[in-house]
Amino acid sequence: MKVKQTLSRLVRVPCNGMTIAAASCVGVLLTCAVVMPLRANEIDFAQRPYVPQHVTVPEDKSYVVGPDTVFVAGNDVLIPLFNKLDVAWAKVEPKVKFQKIMMGSTLSVEGLTSGKSAFGPIGRGNRRPEVDQFEQRFGYEPTYLKIGYDSNPHNKLSTGIWVNASNPIKQITLEQAAAIFTTGGKGGDITHWSQLGVQGDWGPVPIHPYVARDTDAILAMIDEMRDKFGGRPFTSRVEWMPTEESAIDSVAQDAFGVVLMDYWNNEAPMTGVLTWKRLHDLGPKIKFVPMVIDDDKGTLSDGTVKGPLHPMASAIGININRVPGKPLEPWLKAYCEFLLSKDAQDIIGSPEMRKAGFRPLQPGEAADELKKIE
Repeated sequence: MKVKQTLSRLVRVPCNGMTIAAASCVGVLLTCAVVMPLRANEIDFAQRPYVPQHVTVPEDKSYVVGPDTVFVAGNDVLIPLFNKLDVAWAKVEPKVKFQKIMMGSTLSVEGLTSGKSAFGPIGRGNRRPEVDQFEQRFGYEPTYLKIGYDSNPHNKLSTGIWVNASNPIKQITLEQAAAIFTTGGKGGDITHWSQLGVQGDWGPVPIHPYVARDTDAILAMIDEMRDKFGGRPFTSRVEWMPTEESAIDSVAQDAFGVVLMDYWNNEAPMTGVLTWKRLHDLGPKIKFVPMVIDDDKGTLSDGTVKGPLHPMASAIGININRVPGKPLEPWLKAYCEFLLSKDAQDIIGSPEMRKAGFRPLQPGEAADELKKIE
Protein backbone atom coordinates (compact mmCIF):
# COMPACT_ATOMS: atom_id res chain seq x y z
CA MET A 1 0.00 0.00 0.00
CA LYS A 2 1.33 3.42 -0.87
CA VAL A 3 2.42 5.68 2.00
CA LYS A 4 0.25 8.51 0.68
CA GLN A 5 -2.82 6.31 0.79
CA THR A 6 -2.04 5.17 4.32
CA LEU A 7 -1.48 8.69 5.62
CA SER A 8 -4.69 9.91 4.02
CA ARG A 9 -6.62 7.58 6.31
CA LEU A 10 -4.93 8.59 9.54
CA VAL A 11 -7.22 9.89 12.25
CA ARG A 12 -6.27 11.59 15.49
CA VAL A 13 -7.45 9.86 18.65
CA PRO A 14 -6.55 10.20 22.35
CA CYS A 15 -4.20 7.62 23.84
CA ASN A 16 -3.08 7.82 27.45
CA GLY A 17 -3.31 11.60 27.45
CA MET A 18 -1.43 11.96 24.16
CA THR A 19 -2.65 12.65 20.64
CA ILE A 20 -1.86 9.63 18.52
CA ALA A 21 -2.48 8.53 14.99
CA ALA A 22 -4.26 5.37 13.97
CA ALA A 23 -4.98 3.99 10.53
CA SER A 24 -7.69 1.56 9.56
CA CYS A 25 -6.64 0.12 6.23
CA VAL A 26 -7.20 -3.40 4.95
CA GLY A 27 -4.55 -5.62 6.54
CA VAL A 28 -2.92 -2.68 8.38
CA LEU A 29 -3.09 -1.75 12.06
CA LEU A 30 -1.01 0.99 13.67
CA THR A 31 -0.90 1.32 17.46
CA CYS A 32 -0.08 4.39 19.54
CA ALA A 33 2.28 6.20 17.19
CA VAL A 34 2.76 9.66 18.68
CA VAL A 35 2.01 12.47 16.23
CA MET A 36 3.84 15.76 16.50
CA PRO A 37 1.54 18.82 16.53
CA LEU A 38 0.85 20.14 13.07
CA ARG A 39 2.08 23.61 12.28
CA ALA A 40 -0.53 26.29 11.63
CA ASN A 41 0.46 26.47 7.97
CA GLU A 42 0.04 22.71 7.46
CA ILE A 43 -3.65 22.52 8.26
CA ASP A 44 -6.14 24.98 9.66
CA PHE A 45 -7.25 23.83 13.10
CA ALA A 46 -10.78 24.99 12.26
CA GLN A 47 -10.91 22.24 9.63
CA ARG A 48 -10.29 19.48 12.16
CA PRO A 49 -13.34 17.70 13.60
CA TYR A 50 -13.55 17.70 17.37
CA VAL A 51 -12.36 14.47 19.01
CA PRO A 52 -14.47 13.61 22.12
CA GLN A 53 -12.41 13.54 25.30
CA HIS A 54 -15.10 12.25 27.68
CA VAL A 55 -14.60 15.11 30.13
CA THR A 56 -16.57 15.64 33.32
CA VAL A 57 -17.37 18.58 35.59
CA PRO A 58 -15.31 19.01 38.77
CA GLU A 59 -17.46 19.09 41.89
CA ASP A 60 -15.44 21.62 43.90
CA LYS A 61 -15.78 24.68 41.68
CA SER A 62 -17.89 27.72 42.54
CA TYR A 63 -19.46 27.73 39.07
CA VAL A 64 -20.94 24.24 39.46
CA VAL A 65 -24.72 24.54 39.98
CA GLY A 66 -25.89 20.94 39.72
CA PRO A 67 -24.98 17.45 38.58
CA ASP A 68 -22.73 17.76 35.50
CA THR A 69 -23.82 21.40 35.17
CA VAL A 70 -21.86 24.66 35.20
CA PHE A 71 -23.18 28.22 35.28
CA VAL A 72 -22.41 30.58 32.39
CA ALA A 73 -23.16 34.32 32.05
CA GLY A 74 -22.81 36.35 28.88
CA ASN A 75 -24.24 38.18 25.88
CA ASP A 76 -27.87 37.83 24.78
CA VAL A 77 -27.14 38.47 21.08
CA LEU A 78 -25.27 35.17 21.04
CA ILE A 79 -28.22 33.12 22.34
CA PRO A 80 -29.25 31.63 18.96
CA LEU A 81 -25.65 30.73 18.16
CA PHE A 82 -24.87 29.14 21.52
CA ASN A 83 -28.15 27.23 21.47
CA LYS A 84 -26.90 25.53 18.31
CA LEU A 85 -23.44 25.03 19.75
CA ASP A 86 -24.88 23.52 22.94
CA VAL A 87 -26.76 20.88 20.95
CA ALA A 88 -23.61 19.88 19.07
CA TRP A 89 -21.54 19.87 22.28
CA ALA A 90 -24.04 17.63 24.08
CA LYS A 91 -23.61 15.00 21.38
CA VAL A 92 -19.84 14.75 21.89
CA GLU A 93 -19.48 15.59 25.60
CA PRO A 94 -22.79 14.72 27.32
CA LYS A 95 -21.39 14.94 30.87
CA VAL A 96 -20.83 18.71 30.77
CA LYS A 97 -24.05 20.77 30.67
CA PHE A 98 -24.63 24.51 30.87
CA GLN A 99 -27.07 26.68 32.76
CA LYS A 100 -26.89 30.10 31.11
CA ILE A 101 -28.01 33.62 31.85
CA MET A 102 -27.46 35.71 28.71
CA MET A 103 -28.29 39.38 29.22
CA GLY A 104 -25.37 41.38 27.85
CA SER A 105 -21.64 41.37 27.15
CA THR A 106 -20.87 43.10 30.44
CA LEU A 107 -21.79 39.85 32.19
CA SER A 108 -18.94 38.03 30.44
CA VAL A 109 -16.05 39.38 32.51
CA GLU A 110 -18.22 40.27 35.52
CA GLY A 111 -19.31 36.65 35.87
CA LEU A 112 -15.71 35.48 35.79
CA THR A 113 -14.65 38.14 38.27
CA SER A 114 -17.34 36.99 40.71
CA GLY A 115 -16.24 33.38 40.33
CA LYS A 116 -19.80 32.30 39.63
CA SER A 117 -19.45 31.85 35.85
CA ALA A 118 -17.34 29.13 34.22
CA PHE A 119 -16.81 31.19 31.07
CA GLY A 120 -18.40 34.24 29.51
CA PRO A 121 -19.77 34.44 25.95
CA ILE A 122 -19.19 37.95 24.62
CA GLY A 123 -20.29 39.76 21.47
CA ARG A 124 -17.43 42.26 21.30
CA GLY A 125 -13.94 42.86 22.62
CA ASN A 126 -13.34 43.47 26.30
CA ARG A 127 -13.49 46.98 27.69
CA ARG A 128 -10.47 48.21 29.62
CA PRO A 129 -12.45 48.84 32.85
CA GLU A 130 -13.77 45.26 32.74
CA VAL A 131 -10.27 43.88 32.37
CA ASP A 132 -8.96 46.15 35.12
CA GLN A 133 -11.62 44.93 37.55
CA PHE A 134 -10.77 41.30 36.82
CA GLU A 135 -7.05 41.96 37.09
CA GLN A 136 -7.49 43.76 40.40
CA ARG A 137 -8.95 40.59 41.91
CA PHE A 138 -6.81 37.91 40.28
CA GLY A 139 -3.56 39.68 39.38
CA TYR A 140 -3.74 38.81 35.68
CA GLU A 141 -6.05 39.52 32.74
CA PRO A 142 -8.88 37.26 31.56
CA THR A 143 -8.14 35.19 28.47
CA TYR A 144 -10.27 36.19 25.48
CA LEU A 145 -10.81 33.30 23.08
CA LYS A 146 -12.08 34.56 19.73
CA ILE A 147 -14.40 32.10 17.98
CA GLY A 148 -15.77 34.22 15.12
CA TYR A 149 -17.35 37.55 14.24
CA ASP A 150 -20.64 39.36 14.70
CA SER A 151 -20.48 41.26 11.46
CA ASN A 152 -24.10 42.12 10.68
CA PRO A 153 -26.45 41.77 13.65
CA HIS A 154 -30.09 42.14 12.59
CA ASN A 155 -28.97 42.79 9.01
CA LYS A 156 -27.20 46.01 9.93
CA LEU A 157 -24.05 47.10 8.14
CA SER A 158 -20.76 46.24 9.78
CA THR A 159 -18.96 48.72 11.97
CA GLY A 160 -17.16 50.95 9.53
CA ILE A 161 -16.57 54.33 7.93
CA TRP A 162 -19.35 56.64 6.73
CA VAL A 163 -19.17 59.89 4.76
CA ASN A 164 -21.53 62.43 3.29
CA ALA A 165 -23.44 61.12 0.26
CA SER A 166 -21.87 63.82 -1.94
CA ASN A 167 -18.33 62.63 -1.17
CA PRO A 168 -16.66 61.10 -4.26
CA ILE A 169 -14.46 58.67 -2.30
CA LYS A 170 -14.80 55.11 -3.63
CA GLN A 171 -12.94 53.00 -1.06
CA ILE A 172 -10.68 53.09 1.97
CA THR A 173 -8.17 50.80 3.67
CA LEU A 174 -7.99 49.96 7.37
CA GLU A 175 -4.61 51.69 7.53
CA GLN A 176 -6.08 54.86 6.02
CA ALA A 177 -8.97 54.82 8.47
CA ALA A 178 -6.50 54.42 11.33
CA ALA A 179 -4.49 57.39 10.09
CA ILE A 180 -7.64 59.54 9.96
CA PHE A 181 -8.89 58.81 13.47
CA THR A 182 -5.65 58.17 15.36
CA THR A 183 -2.24 59.77 15.52
CA GLY A 184 1.32 58.53 15.62
CA GLY A 185 1.29 55.95 12.83
CA LYS A 186 4.43 55.21 10.81
CA GLY A 187 2.95 56.71 7.66
CA GLY A 188 1.83 59.89 9.42
CA ASP A 189 -1.66 61.23 10.00
CA ILE A 190 -4.17 61.66 7.19
CA THR A 191 -5.69 65.11 7.47
CA HIS A 192 -6.84 66.08 3.94
CA TRP A 193 -8.98 64.32 1.34
CA SER A 194 -6.19 64.40 -1.27
CA GLN A 195 -4.29 61.88 0.89
CA LEU A 196 -7.13 59.43 0.21
CA GLY A 197 -6.94 59.94 -3.54
CA VAL A 198 -9.87 62.34 -3.72
CA GLN A 199 -9.16 64.88 -6.45
CA GLY A 200 -10.52 68.24 -7.60
CA ASP A 201 -11.95 70.80 -5.21
CA TRP A 202 -12.16 68.16 -2.46
CA GLY A 203 -8.44 67.41 -2.39
CA PRO A 204 -7.10 70.34 -0.32
CA VAL A 205 -10.04 70.37 2.09
CA PRO A 206 -9.36 69.14 5.68
CA ILE A 207 -11.10 65.94 6.79
CA HIS A 208 -13.56 66.39 9.67
CA PRO A 209 -13.60 63.15 11.73
CA TYR A 210 -16.48 62.41 14.11
CA VAL A 211 -16.93 59.66 16.72
CA ALA A 212 -19.89 58.98 19.01
CA ARG A 213 -19.39 58.34 22.69
CA ASP A 214 -22.69 57.83 24.52
CA THR A 215 -23.13 54.30 25.87
CA ASP A 216 -21.14 51.36 27.25
CA ALA A 217 -21.61 49.59 23.93
CA ILE A 218 -20.10 52.51 22.01
CA LEU A 219 -17.21 52.75 24.46
CA ALA A 220 -16.56 49.07 23.86
CA MET A 221 -16.58 49.69 20.10
CA ILE A 222 -14.11 52.55 20.57
CA ASP A 223 -11.76 50.31 22.55
CA GLU A 224 -12.03 47.59 19.91
CA MET A 225 -11.44 50.01 17.03
CA ARG A 226 -8.44 51.47 18.83
CA ASP A 227 -6.99 47.96 18.92
CA LYS A 228 -7.69 47.50 15.19
CA PHE A 229 -5.99 50.86 14.62
CA GLY A 230 -2.79 49.60 16.23
CA GLY A 231 -3.50 50.76 19.79
CA ARG A 232 -2.71 54.37 18.97
CA PRO A 233 -4.52 57.30 20.65
CA PHE A 234 -7.32 59.08 18.86
CA THR A 235 -6.26 62.32 17.22
CA SER A 236 -7.22 65.65 18.74
CA ARG A 237 -8.93 66.45 15.43
CA VAL A 238 -11.75 64.02 16.30
CA GLU A 239 -14.96 65.76 17.31
CA TRP A 240 -16.64 63.63 19.95
CA MET A 241 -20.40 63.60 19.61
CA PRO A 242 -22.83 62.86 22.46
CA THR A 243 -24.81 60.16 20.61
CA GLU A 244 -24.60 57.92 17.54
CA GLU A 245 -27.50 59.81 16.00
CA SER A 246 -25.73 63.16 16.42
CA ALA A 247 -22.55 61.72 14.89
CA ILE A 248 -24.40 60.45 11.82
CA ASP A 249 -26.35 63.70 11.63
CA SER A 250 -23.08 65.67 11.61
CA VAL A 251 -21.80 63.78 8.56
CA ALA A 252 -25.18 64.13 6.86
CA GLN A 253 -24.79 67.90 7.14
CA ASP A 254 -21.01 68.16 6.71
CA ALA A 255 -19.84 67.38 3.16
CA PHE A 256 -16.27 66.92 4.39
CA GLY A 257 -17.11 64.83 7.45
CA VAL A 258 -16.29 61.20 8.14
CA VAL A 259 -17.59 59.12 11.04
CA LEU A 260 -16.43 55.92 12.69
CA MET A 261 -19.75 54.22 13.27
CA ASP A 262 -20.97 51.17 15.11
CA TYR A 263 -23.60 49.00 13.38
CA TRP A 264 -26.12 51.04 11.40
CA ASN A 265 -29.12 49.67 9.57
CA ASN A 266 -28.79 49.46 5.80
CA GLU A 267 -32.41 48.75 4.91
CA ALA A 268 -35.42 50.98 5.47
CA PRO A 269 -37.78 48.24 6.69
CA MET A 270 -36.60 46.87 10.02
CA THR A 271 -38.97 44.78 12.10
CA GLY A 272 -40.02 46.61 15.25
CA VAL A 273 -37.77 49.61 14.64
CA LEU A 274 -39.33 51.94 12.09
CA THR A 275 -37.41 55.12 12.96
CA TRP A 276 -34.13 53.60 14.09
CA LYS A 277 -31.54 56.38 14.24
CA ARG A 278 -33.68 58.51 11.87
CA LEU A 279 -33.08 56.04 9.08
CA HIS A 280 -35.46 57.53 6.54
CA ASP A 281 -34.18 61.06 7.15
CA LEU A 282 -30.44 60.43 7.33
CA GLY A 283 -30.11 57.38 5.07
CA PRO A 284 -30.12 59.25 1.72
CA LYS A 285 -27.61 61.82 3.03
CA ILE A 286 -24.80 59.46 3.98
CA LYS A 287 -22.99 56.47 2.49
CA PHE A 288 -20.89 53.56 3.73
CA VAL A 289 -17.35 53.50 2.35
CA PRO A 290 -16.29 50.02 1.11
CA MET A 291 -13.06 48.84 2.73
CA VAL A 292 -10.22 47.14 0.88
CA ILE A 293 -9.59 43.55 1.96
CA ASP A 294 -6.94 42.55 -0.57
CA ASP A 295 -4.91 45.21 -2.39
CA ASP A 296 -3.57 42.77 -5.00
CA LYS A 297 -6.99 41.48 -6.03
CA GLY A 298 -8.84 44.71 -5.38
CA THR A 299 -11.35 42.90 -3.14
CA LEU A 300 -13.70 45.19 -1.24
CA SER A 301 -16.15 44.65 1.60
CA ASP A 302 -19.37 46.62 1.40
CA GLY A 303 -20.21 45.76 5.01
CA THR A 304 -23.33 43.76 4.14
CA VAL A 305 -24.42 40.26 5.17
CA LYS A 306 -23.75 38.95 1.66
CA GLY A 307 -20.37 40.62 1.21
CA PRO A 308 -16.92 39.48 2.41
CA LEU A 309 -16.07 39.89 6.09
CA HIS A 310 -15.37 43.54 6.84
CA PRO A 311 -11.93 44.27 8.40
CA MET A 312 -13.64 46.25 11.19
CA ALA A 313 -16.20 43.58 12.08
CA SER A 314 -16.49 42.91 15.82
CA ALA A 315 -15.15 39.68 17.23
CA ILE A 316 -17.22 37.24 19.26
CA GLY A 317 -15.81 34.79 21.75
CA ILE A 318 -15.66 33.70 25.35
CA ASN A 319 -13.69 34.96 28.31
CA ILE A 320 -12.06 32.36 30.52
CA ASN A 321 -10.13 32.55 33.77
CA ARG A 322 -6.80 30.95 33.00
CA VAL A 323 -4.10 31.23 35.64
CA PRO A 324 -0.81 31.98 33.84
CA GLY A 325 1.48 28.97 33.80
CA LYS A 326 -1.22 26.55 34.89
CA PRO A 327 -3.32 24.24 32.70
CA LEU A 328 -7.04 24.77 32.24
CA GLU A 329 -9.54 22.40 33.74
CA PRO A 330 -9.74 19.49 31.26
CA TRP A 331 -13.42 20.06 30.50
CA LEU A 332 -12.87 23.79 29.81
CA LYS A 333 -9.87 23.15 27.59
CA ALA A 334 -11.92 20.58 25.70
CA TYR A 335 -14.77 23.06 25.29
CA CYS A 336 -12.40 25.73 23.94
CA GLU A 337 -11.00 23.21 21.46
CA PHE A 338 -14.55 22.35 20.44
CA LEU A 339 -15.36 26.00 19.74
CA LEU A 340 -12.31 26.26 17.49
CA SER A 341 -12.96 22.95 15.74
CA LYS A 342 -14.68 22.26 12.44
CA ASP A 343 -17.81 21.15 14.33
CA ALA A 344 -18.38 24.59 15.86
CA GLN A 345 -16.94 26.68 13.04
CA ASP A 346 -19.28 25.02 10.56
CA ILE A 347 -22.21 26.01 12.78
CA ILE A 348 -20.99 29.61 13.04
CA GLY A 349 -20.56 29.76 9.29
CA SER A 350 -23.85 28.03 8.44
CA PRO A 351 -26.43 29.86 6.28
CA GLU A 352 -28.71 30.23 9.30
CA MET A 353 -26.02 31.86 11.44
CA ARG A 354 -24.71 33.89 8.50
CA LYS A 355 -28.20 35.34 8.10
CA ALA A 356 -28.12 36.26 11.79
CA GLY A 357 -24.89 38.17 11.14
CA PHE A 358 -22.26 35.73 12.43
CA ARG A 359 -19.09 34.72 10.60
CA PRO A 360 -16.56 31.98 11.39
CA LEU A 361 -12.88 32.57 12.04
CA GLN A 362 -10.68 33.40 9.09
CA PRO A 363 -8.08 30.87 7.85
CA GLY A 364 -5.27 30.43 10.36
CA GLU A 365 -7.01 32.25 13.21
CA ALA A 366 -8.10 29.08 15.02
CA ALA A 367 -4.47 27.98 15.36
CA ASP A 368 -3.59 31.37 16.83
CA GLU A 369 -6.44 31.16 19.33
CA LEU A 370 -5.48 27.61 20.27
CA LYS A 371 -2.13 28.89 21.54
CA LYS A 372 -3.98 30.80 24.27
CA ILE A 373 -5.12 27.57 25.94
CA GLU A 374 -2.07 25.36 25.37
